[in-house]
Amino acid sequence: MSGRARLALCAWAATLMASCALLPLVEPATWIIQAAFLLGIQSLVGAATRRVPLARPLTVASQALVTLLMLTLVFAREQAVAGIVPGPEAFRHFADLLQQGSDDIARYAIPAPLESAGIRLMIIGGVLVIGLAVDTLAVTFRSAAPAGLPLLALYSVAAGLSDGGADWLWFVVAAAGYLTLLLAEGRDRLSQWGRVFGGHRALPARSPVWWPRSARGGASARSRSGWPSWCRSPCPR
Repeated sequence: MSGRARLALCAWAATLMASCALLPLVEPATWIIQAAFLLGIQSLVGAATRRVPLARPLTVASQALVTLLMLTLVFAREQAVAGIVPGPEAFRHFADLLQQGSDDIARYAIPAPLESAGIRLMIIGGVLVIGLAVDTLAVTFRSAAPAGLPLLALYSVAAGLSDGGADWLWFVVAAAGYLTLLLAEGRDRLSQWGRVFGGHRALPARSPVWWPRSARGGASARSRSGWPSWCRSPCPR
């Protein structure tokens, strides 16, 4: 697995782990399975467009378009063109669902029922928007530290709406996802540096050996006396 693919996987996991703070707000908690599936498709689209590669704004636009198509398919299929392409009626239906969701939040106590389509759109759509922001910052622009801001916003909204019974547990889960994302980014940056040490060991430089001019004559200078002609005094044996 490449470093960028690992980073995209960690961004997906960090978003889901921060989304766990929303679990006490709605029951049953089966919505997180659907959110994880749609968020995975969003991440795969981003990984595919980065592999092409496309420009960074085009990558973000492709993910946003696929996210809109998925939400249309799930929540406004009857009002969309061919069941997936959003039109004016689909956008009006989205507005009605969001208004219905806000009314249901004010009406129901926590945990709210998942049967409300407006609440389900707000939760799943919010997770996908946060996931797109995290993937854009951490993977597309390779800056995982600012990706903690949308994760913190998601957790803060959930903590503000909950009764505070197990806030520390969801905070630990969200923090673990963010730290995993930072660790993956650090590992990816370190792999791009390459090996700091290694390679062939350089041999020590040797000083050139100086031979007198008379010694370059070869063996003829040593053939008569057994000693080079430049050695005037008897050379020790």
